[in-house]
Amino acid sequence: MCKMRRRHLLGILLFLKYCICVDVKDFDGYIKDFVVGNSKLFVLTDHRLHQMRHDLYEEKRKDITKAPDLNTVNILVPFDANGTLITCGTFEEGYCEVLDINDITNITYCESNILVGPKWNEKYVAFIAGTSSSRYLVVGKKGHDKSAQDRYSVVTLWNTLDSQPGGIFSKIIQGSYAIIESTLRDVEFVDGFQRVSPSESYLFLNTKTENERKVLVLRMDSSKERKSEILKSLQASTIRCCSDKVRPVLVASTVIPSVNDVIWAGVFRAQNQEDPENSALALYDISNVRGQVKGFCAYGEKLCGSESGGELQPLSVVFKYSSMSAVAATRNESRIVLFIGTRDGQLIKLVLDERYTPGCPTVLFKSDEERAVFPRMHFDPVDFKHIYIALKKQLRRVSVIQCAKYSTLKDCRAAQDPLCGWCVNTQSSCSPQDECSNTSWVSIPKNSLETQLFSFQLTENSSRKITLHLSLSLESTGNPAFSCSFTKESVNLCDGSDLSAVFPNCSCSFSDQMLYTGGLKVSATVTVEDQKITEMLTLRNCSSITDHSTNATYTQCVQCVSSGCHWSSSSQRCDWTLGPGPQLNIKDACKHLLSEIDYKISFGNSCLHRMSENTNYFCLSPHKSFGQV
Repeated sequence: MCKMRRRHLLGILLFLKYCICVDVKDFDGYIKDFVVGNSKLFVLTDHRLHQMRHDLYEEKRKDITKAPDLNTVNILVPFDANGTLITCGTFEEGYCEVLDINDITNITYCESNILVGPKWNEKYVAFIAGTSSSRYLVVGKKGHDKSAQDRYSVVTLWNTLDSQPGGIFSKIIQGSYAIIESTLRDVEFVDGFQRVSPSESYLFLNTKTENERKVLVLRMDSSKERKSEILKSLQASTIRCCSDKVRPVLVASTVIPSVNDVIWAGVFRAQNQEDPENSALALYDISNVRGQVKGFCAYGEKLCGSESGGELQPLSVVFKYSSMSAVAATRNESRIVLFIGTRDGQLIKLVLDERYTPGCPTVLFKSDEERAVFPRMHFDPVDFKHIYIALKKQLRRVSVIQCAKYSTLKDCRAAQDPLCGWCVNTQSSCSPQDECSNTSWVSIPKNSLETQLFSFQLTENSSRKITLHLSLSLESTGNPAFSCSFTKESVNLCDGSDLSAVFPNCSCSFSDQMLYTGGLKVSATVTVEDQKITEMLTLRNCSSITDHSTNATYTQCVQCVSSGCHWSSSSQRCDWTLGPGPQLNIKDACKHLLSEIDYKISFGNSCLHRMSENTNYFCLSPHKSFGQV
């Protein structure tokens, strides 16, 4: 096996009702795995390994074997720091090859009679871990051969260089083995990664016994130089999801870029495939994985993992769907952007604010044949503007930033996409910030997921003059030209010079005699450079808002807050606001007046309502579930 040693297709697809440019590559075999290096992309099919540029242009291909039924390549790991690609397979007694990362047909090292990956077509996890001076190949897989102590080898640390003690592909440490063992035979590894600073390795797996299924996380301190020290640092916890129903199987996961904490997102599923909420996407803080779980220990330890430490519970459950299959994440300042693959071939984008509150999901891509999205998705490492997804025999490079489809400032802001903003220039377009230079870039503020574009408040002074304070939920890198106007039936509402406008706020004063009992209809128009946005506002006398219907207090609160007035939760009455400031969200101001069930009904479909007002949204079907529950 160790002696063994293009076509290019780009597609531009039109789907849904917008033109989205997507790179596509079709293969003649099913995609078993694919990985992305710093400068190359590698795709493994049934019988070939393909080397590609990030734009999906195929540079090299390598046949795995002339007899693919006798060999399965089950390890594919780029080692960028070493300029190599590590592949391992099952031919004969197993083998590993070290390939030139820039030319996979060039084998720099090969070793036979070594089984690094799984024996059969089973899930595994493999990644490079350790320090710059001592790197190891961490492999997690199901164990098949039971030891004399009734344990199975499930995690192994392999040398990556011949200069390391024992040589390349050695698992020996000081007369022992660099192995984590388990008394459980039925394990399935789902994901794993190394955090760079501090250097920590995490592995995520499913376990199954006669009585129970569990999701576990294993953590090791990979800043240690010796493999023995890394293994001794083993900590573990059980991960639970979720409060509404038990979802004991981990399908896919991703780590979310963070400065301090380690925030991790996992897709969990229950056992009912017909349930529209069978799978859930939940966020966890895994910074402090401490303790042990029963049945896992370093090789040779007498006691194998007595139970200690607490279980991990979700920080937030942000999305529910019938069949999620993959997840990836990036961060834009305080906001998290999640990309979710599904078994029916969708790629969904979901933005979370700093409190992990989800916005409205949008569909970036939908497979015509409803082919399941492969569990692992990877970003283009150059600019993170594209994501690679695999669907059976096809690989796609999908743009994650699709600002150009929004033609107005209002639509650009309504997209609630932190990666998009309005570029104020001669072209006036919705674009990413790095494509908008030497001019103002108008974007959504950090707290915009739960705020409308227009918010307003009413104040009354001692001379009974009313002032309308209007604010736009926008921020800008510069000072764009900005103006406001307020009219009632085409007549100017404001008194003389009492109109002021400083982006993104403006105010207008008028006599309280204009506030009729039924409310005053006002047309508010704001102009940002060449973009005009008009909103109809209903102004009411704050001190006279009353209601006598069922749930009267709640209804009165909603009318009060939506009219730009102040709701007092202590006196449960409406009054004028004390001055300009952020308008309270109805959801926050009035939710304590409803029961939990009524609250969910009132606000559970807010995304569908908001997206129905904006035809530029790709919207999930109404029977699909999303958001916090």
